[in-house]
Amino acid sequence: MITLASFIFLILTALLIFQSMLSSTIQNLNIFLFAIVALSAFSLLFQIRTEWTDLKGTVKTNAATLASSSAYTLLALTGGTYLTFFLNHSFGIGGVLASSTVGLAGAWAVRKYAAAIYCGSFIGMACSIIFSNPLSLLLASIISGALFILSSNIFVGYGGKLGFMAFAGTYSASALIGTPLRTIDPLSRNLYFLVLLFVIIAGMATYVLQKALEMDAVTASALVGLVIALLFPDATHTVVVAAFCATFTGMVSPVRVSTYRQMFFLSVLTGILFIAAFSLFDGSGGKLGAIAFLSTVSGSGMITGLKLIRKRLQCSNEKSYSI
Repeated sequence: MITLASFIFLILTALLIFQSMLSSTIQNLNIFLFAIVALSAFSLLFQIRTEWTDLKGTVKTNAATLASSSAYTLLALTGGTYLTFFLNHSFGIGGVLASSTVGLAGAWAVRKYAAAIYCGSFIGMACSIIFSNPLSLLLASIISGALFILSSNIFVGYGGKLGFMAFAGTYSASALIGTPLRTIDPLSRNLYFLVLLFVIIAGMATYVLQKALEMDAVTASALVGLVIALLFPDATHTVVVAAFCATFTGMVSPVRVSTYRQMFFLSVLTGILFIAAFSLFDGSGGKLGAIAFLSTVSGSGMITGLKLIRKRLQCSNEKSYSI
C-alpha cells in the first residue's frame, strides 16, 4: 500500500511538470516545443502503464530491512543536503560544483549511501531565498528521503530518479511553508544550440563511463559534471547547468538503454525538455534530475513504441508476401 502511494505521488509530480511545460510553451507560442512535450507526456503515460505492470509482480516490501537501513539512508541524504547548500551559498561556488563535489566524495568515501548523498545534494542546490529557514531544508530532506526509501522498487534503472525525488521533496516543502517556486523568463534562443551541444556531450560521456568503463552511475555523473564546471569559465552558466542535467540522463542503466543510438536520442530529448522547462520551478532543488527522469522514462516509452510499430510492420509485410 505504501509503495502504491509512493508510485502515485511520483506520477502526479511528473504530470504536474508536464502540465506546466505544456502551458508555458502555449503561452510562448512555441509550437515545436509544445508538440515534443505533448508527445513526451503521452509516452510517459505509456511507460507508466508498463512500469506498473512490472511492479505488481515484483514488489515485496521487507519491513525489517527497511527499518534497519532507513535511518542511515535518511541521515546520509540530509547530510548531503546541508553540505551542498553550505558549499553552494556560503562558499558561493554554485550548485553544479557543490553537488558534483559532494556526490563524488560520497561515491568514493561512503559507497553504500552514495545514491542517498547524491540525492540530498540536489536538494542543496535549492535557492537560499526560498529555503532561507534551515528547517525548510530538513522538511524537503524528510519528504525526499521517505520517497527514496519507499521507492526502491519503482522506476529502477531510469536516469534522473534521484533528482526527481529531490524535486518532489523541495516542491512539496515550498508549498507547505508558503514560499512558492518562481517563474522566470524563457531561455534565449541564442543559447539553444550550445545547450543541446553540451547536453549531448555530457549525456553521452556519462553513459560511456558507465557502459564502457563500468563506472558506477553516481561517480560517472558527478565526475562529468565536475569536469565541465571546472573547465567552463563560469561554473554557474546555463550551459553548465544543462550539461549537469544531461549527466543524470546518462545515469540510465544499460539494461534500460542498451545502445549508444538510444542514449543519443535520450540526450537530445533531455535538451529539448530542459529548454521547455527552463522558466519553470526556479529555485527548486532536483529540477534538473526531474527533467532527466521525464526524458528517460518518456524517451524509453517512445523507443518501445517504435519497436512495436516496426514489429507490426514486419508482420504485415510477411503476411503480404505469403499471400
